[in-house]
Amino acid sequence: MQWGQIKMLFIFSFLVLDLFLLQQFLTKQEEASIGTIEEPMFEESPAEDNITIDDDIPEEAPEVNFLIASHSDFSESQLDQIERLEDQQAEVYGSQLLVSTLDEPVELGNNEESITETVSEHVPFSDQYSYWGLNEEEDKVLFFQTTNSRTVYYNSAGVLMVDIEDGQMTGYQLSQLQEEENENDDERELLDPDDVIDILYEDREISSGDEVTNMTVGYHSAAGFEPTQVFAPIWKVTINGEEDLFLNAVTGEGQVLDLEEDEFISDTLEYFQETISSNRQDVINNEEEEEENSDE
Repeated sequence: MQWGQIKMLFIFSFLVLDLFLLQQFLTKQEEASIGTIEEPMFEESPAEDNITIDDDIPEEAPEVNFLIASHSDFSESQLDQIERLEDQQAEVYGSQLLVSTLDEPVELGNNEESITETVSEHVPFSDQYSYWGLNEEEDKVLFFQTTNSRTVYYNSAGVLMVDIEDGQMTGYQLSQLQEEENENDDERELLDPDDVIDILYEDREISSGDEVTNMTVGYHSAAGFEPTQVFAPIWKVTINGEEDLFLNAVTGEGQVLDLEEDEFISDTLEYFQETISSNRQDVINNEEEEEENSDE
């Protein structure tokens, strides 16, 4: 090979190398530029990013202990009350699940106040449950049980589920939790509201222009079908008056919980059906009481 050809080969090789190095340099410059632009976005606080906080949001976390509760049998007085129910066919399976069908559908109304009032007229013990909402796709209205004046969210052992059809109440299913003594009486420091909002902002659960309209502490257990469950305090955060986010309230956790309403309804109905199927020989109803009333 002649020297001229060798020299041209070296020049071509170095040219290719220079082009490769230039490309790498430009890529790194672009990444550095993007990082410089994006970095302030993560350093901004919610207030600086036009996120507003309602005046009713608490400034500090309340003192809330862990809750231990189990799926409860209906008491004798409760069973007596169920047996006296009128204008509905009520059945209790395994002393733990109340299932009832109304003789005639009842108009529910279209807001929380009217729905709650109608339900309270037909469902025993409904004052122990707080209104959650109407699920139009599943034709259900959900009420979650309350304990210690706090709501137990998304638990199949403590729920009132109302059946609706064409805006009318046709029946319901009810299960209840009973609080047990907590020997450890675990007290844990809870995340303050400001910390909760910061976590949700960093996780991009809330964004510029959003408003935090409500924050309250309730309970949730990941073991939704266990006989005895430990319920941890959680923050329920309402965004723009319509979207609810849930976050573990215990300091050091700060985990956003994925609680899906449709999935909960499906799982709960399956759980109720299993309870019914396994307790067909252990049923208490109000038929005899209704027959006695009709004879009179």
